Amino acid sequence: MSSKSMNKAPSRISDLQVWKQYPLGWRLVAGYAVLFIGSVIVLGALAYGLLVYFLQQPDRAFMETQARQLAATYEAGGPQAMRRMLERNAADEQYQELVVRLTNDQGDTFFLHNPDNWQAPDLDRLAAADSPDTASWIPLGAAQDQDPIEAFALRISPARILQVGMDAPLSDEILRSMKWVFLASALPVLLIALIGGMLLAHRALRPLRTVVHTFETIIETGDVGKRAPVPEVQGEFAQLAHLFNQMLDRIERLVEGMRTTLDNVAHDLRTPMTRLRGQAELAVRSDSTTEDELRDALANTLNASDTVLEVLETILNVAEMETGTVSLQRSRMAVSDLAATVVDAYQFVADEKDITLTTDIPQPLFVQVDAGRMRQALANLLDNAVKYTPPGGRVTVQAAALPANDTYAARLTVRDTGMGIPAHEQPRIWDRLYRGDQSRTERGLGLGLSLVQAIVQAHEGRIEVESETNEGTAMHVWLP
Repeated sequence: MSSKSMNKAPSRISDLQVWKQYPLGWRLVAGYAVLFIGSVIVLGALAYGLLVYFLQQPDRAFMETQARQLAATYEAGGPQAMRRMLERNAADEQYQELVVRLTNDQGDTFFLHNPDNWQAPDLDRLAAADSPDTASWIPLGAAQDQDPIEAFALRISPARILQVGMDAPLSDEILRSMKWVFLASALPVLLIALIGGMLLAHRALRPLRTVVHTFETIIETGDVGKRAPVPEVQGEFAQLAHLFNQMLDRIERLVEGMRTTLDNVAHDLRTPMTRLRGQAELAVRSDSTTEDELRDALANTLNASDTVLEVLETILNVAEMETGTVSLQRSRMAVSDLAATVVDAYQFVADEKDITLTTDIPQPLFVQVDAGRMRQALANLLDNAVKYTPPGGRVTVQAAALPANDTYAARLTVRDTGMGIPAHEQPRIWDRLYRGDQSRTERGLGLGLSLVQAIVQAHEGRIEVESETNEGTAMHVWLP
């Protein structure tokens, strides 16, 4: 590649970068103006070309017709017959502008009919024209009187060439006027292009300006409840405004969720932290504290710190599962063994609430899972089932084998007869730290189901909820 071409490439890139620095509105105006003016120029050139064609066509047709008639007359009676033919038509205005010349390949003149008084330089250019093989047009440009002239050359014998020419003052005057019209209309066309471009750009960018204004309002006030008006006419900007509003809806839900989460975290951490501080202060301030009382205080302090650590560890577990940073230790495990350990752990709690806890798992049924993580997920599901099932209710852990051609090996279900989950809350129960209205009466941060979903998805499984208010809930887990 040459150094010149290498220097031109950075220049083009630099020009493009400078062009992109201008506001979008100005670029649209400039683009529209260039497109409009270019279209006008193309249409004007096309109109001018058609006008030239239609103005010249009658004169050309007349010259060619007369040339062929004169050629036939010459063949019949020679130059004298041509002269008589021209004299007979001398009263015709078109014949008065007709120049007829008989010549040979060397440019010698054997016959000349010049009623329009073409001057010598014009005739010299006619004589210097190339000889045609059969017939051709000879463009001669402007005559000495500035009228355009043209001639038609016809070979009438091996040694003779007939040239018939005319000037076209009227056509030239029309074309000259047409040029002045184009030049005079250039400035109005430019103004129309710029004004039209500004109006169209202003109207086209109006939805974008409303989106920008909404952004600015949100930034200034912090009110994420603002929404951009969606244009009635559907198009790209209407879609942009709609997507922008959807994004704001999601941001508003996230902000509201963060506020609710902070309230829940503050509420659930305040109790163990208060107990921890109270026990520590009691042990420090009392002079008569016995060794047993100190042990009790330390035990209570450890219990409170364990509660805080459990909350923090659950939050970290959910984050690690969602980001995929946890490595699973998968192994082939019987579903019955997996469920038995967790069910035994919650049997006492269920008995205390007078809840029947049963299992229905066929043998043998195996899955490839991380035993510790899957027990953690199943424990969360059982904890919720027992927690939200009233006394006298039932909680059942079921499992079913799936066909060999299915993506998953087994489906595990935790079913209860509790209060159920309202339909409008079901899509959000998987959100981290979300707690439904009915669940606020129970202790918890709302991290359980988000952790369960994260664990199941980390195993490339699937989890779904089936629930009706006051009818109970079934959590279905598909495992590989």
